[in-house]
Amino acid sequence: MEAQQILAVWERASVPALAKAGMALKQFSGLDFAVTETDVTVVTWKTMSDRLKNKITNPIYAIHLGAQGLFQAHILLLFSDVNSQRLVSALMGEPVHLPLDDMGISALAEVGNVVGTAFLNVFSDLFRTVWEPTTPRVLLSSAEAITEEISPGTTVLLTEALFQVTGESVSGEIVVIPSLEQTPA
Repeated sequence: MEAQQILAVWERASVPALAKAGMALKQFSGLDFAVTETDVTVVTWKTMSDRLKNKITNPIYAIHLGAQGLFQAHILLLFSDVNSQRLVSALMGEPVHLPLDDMGISALAEVGNVVGTAFLNVFSDLFRTVWEPTTPRVLLSSAEAITEEISPGTTVLLTEALFQVTGESVSGEIVVIPSLEQTPA
């Protein structure tokens, strides 16, 4: 199975994965939480990189989860610093300041963990295999730094998502990057 086929399947799974993520975040936080897709598409990393550099202001909070299943993959959740601040403030029920402190970064990591795991659970059901996530890492970076490590021709799944919590709406990007060259024998 090639990357394009896998990403086409994942593209169809994006809406149920986000619904599952919203339910999990609601259970985790006890808050009125929903995550919905505003756009989902399969693009090259170059297109994603250009879009990211033009759309999201620097600095960017990136939550990274690795995943191992049929092959390795990476899941990135990307938020502008202001959207990260708004999301964490809504989760914590009080204003937070930038840059995020350890508590804010921990809250953001947990959002990444819940969303990434929801995606992996839906993928596991589709492919009838277990996907194991890594511990989420939160990075405060620039669009340029995030995008320089991946080959421009790599095909990725880009989901634009709207995170709604306690009356606050925050936009973010979820990127799924398969690493098929590392497929186990």
